[in-house]
Amino acid sequence: MARRRIDLLSILSYFLLLFIALIVILHFVFGFQYVVILTDSMEPNINPNDIVITKPVDPDQLRVGDVVMYKITIGNATYRITHRIVEIRTEPDGDHYFVTKGDNREYSDPWRVYPEDIVGRVVLVIPKVGVIWPYIPLIVLFLLLLVIAMLGYELAVALLGGTLRKPKSRKADLLARRRKKIKFHHYKRR
Repeated sequence: MARRRIDLLSILSYFLLLFIALIVILHFVFGFQYVVILTDSMEPNINPNDIVITKPVDPDQLRVGDVVMYKITIGNATYRITHRIVEIRTEPDGDHYFVTKGDNREYSDPWRVYPEDIVGRVVLVIPKVGVIWPYIPLIVLFLLLLVIAMLGYELAVALLGGTLRKPKSRKADLLARRRKKIKFHHYKRR
């Protein structure tokens, strides 16, 4: 039973380590973005509190119907918006731009989205996980500490040759002796 538990801890620790490494690699090496949707502009396909994962894409590969995330600056603020491409137009000078629209909106967006504004194409929508988004740094820190503790435990078991179990407790033996003494004392009085 103890060996089975150690194997389960090993599998769990390696799985958590692999999961964290995958998220970090996808974000920092391949440029994937993880964003929580805040508005209802893309309902019913993408709802508020859904997490959207976007993959960087060459703007020349985008087609009408693709859902993209782009950045737009209005005043002093920059926003990241996730909408569907409804049209690709060309300006008189030959530059092309995208016309976007939310699935839940009647009209297209009033601004032009140029290729350099595109952050990426939506590849995955994870429903309702955005509710815990503010707590993600704490969860990741906890999981990282848990993985480090599990790996430390595995290392200690490997170095000590599997002798991390405590010796049997004498508590059960002491309780049995006390019961015998109580019975003996009880019989002695009679």
